[in-house]
Amino acid sequence: MSDKIAIRDAYGQALKALGGRNRKVVALEADVGGSTKSVLFGKEYPDRYFNVGISELNMVNMAAGLSLEGFIPM
Repeated sequence: MSDKIAIRDAYGQALKALGGRNRKVVALEADVGGSTKSVLFGKEYPDRYFNVGISELNMVNMAAGLSLEGFIPM
């Protein structure tokens, strides 16, 4: 058996771990949380998880605004 895991699984796990280390980390996604595994972060930190639907431009604008307020959008 290999120790390798899918990149998306590693991303989801790392994002969740970062959220535990820093309350300024927020996650934004555009209806692909199941694929990117960012839902792991969302289940653990629902108040810092934003699913903007299929509106990527709005997600970029939200990330910019959150960043200006001191958050770390991922």
